[in-house]
Amino acid sequence: MMTNKETANLIDESGILAISTRLQRLSEQLRKDGLLLYKTFGIEFEPKWFPVIYTLQFKSPLSILELAAEIGYAHPSTISLLKELEQQKLISSLRDKNDERKRLIVLTGKAWELIEQMKPVWEIMVKVLSEITENENSLLKALNESEAQLRKKGFLERALVLVDQLKNEKVRTIIEPLEMEVQLVKTTEGLKTSGAILKSVLRGINGDHLFAVAAIDQSSHFLATVHDLPAGTCSYYKTKTGYKIEGLAVLEQYRGMGVGKALIKAITASPNEFFYVHSPLALVSWFEKTGFLKKGKQLEESGNLYYKMVFNT
Repeated sequence: MMTNKETANLIDESGILAISTRLQRLSEQLRKDGLLLYKTFGIEFEPKWFPVIYTLQFKSPLSILELAAEIGYAHPSTISLLKELEQQKLISSLRDKNDERKRLIVLTGKAWELIEQMKPVWEIMVKVLSEITENENSLLKALNESEAQLRKKGFLERALVLVDQLKNEKVRTIIEPLEMEVQLVKTTEGLKTSGAILKSVLRGINGDHLFAVAAIDQSSHFLATVHDLPAGTCSYYKTKTGYKIEGLAVLEQYRGMGVGKALIKAITASPNEFFYVHSPLALVSWFEKTGFLKKGKQLEESGNLYYKMVFNT
């Protein structure tokens, strides 16, 4: 089972892909420590209330929509915060003279007293946060620049443009003839290549293990190439109940081209043999498309869930 330390390392190593996770992790740490700091001063205050309280001390009254725009929260999230603050008697609402349906949010006397208590705490927070963020790569500057980029064009909008581009590129790739070949590995050099692919795709797998497998249980290894370049690998070995397929790995740049299916097709070409695989839950659908059927109930091994799937000849 993977430890928390290993999980954190994996997230850190994933780079920009995990930026949202890391920002959330940083935010949760600051919120937790902020809450403890307030309590040190004898103040019962949730850090999540800060944007509303801080904004209303300078701009008041505000409608719910105006407040949501000021703090940059979605309308439902703002409503949820306001309900909590109303229960704490830190805000109250007034009717707009020009529109009886509109609520205007203001701070209560209790909130103003609380703000005075929190001002010394905020001064300490400013100094500590400055120590944390004012380094060679300023976090605050980076946040300002990133938010400015998002205002120009949102994450989803940018992603959808890229999806369209990738679709067009994939169409062009399909149109071009694909020179793919799958061969049984018979040389030491071929085993090294398969091991390198396995190491690259399956984190934590030692590709050198291929040599040991080949020597001990007569495993057979297949190597797929695209335009004569290594693209994927897969192996199988004999067990008491048939031939078990494992170690299916396709390099990222060759995924979606049918490399995995070609490897499975090459392995299962013998019609008189019984092939099976322990499929992770995420790959069950894929293996079904390549001719495998689930057999029995969901199983667990070393903390990983899987189905035994047999090749339907």
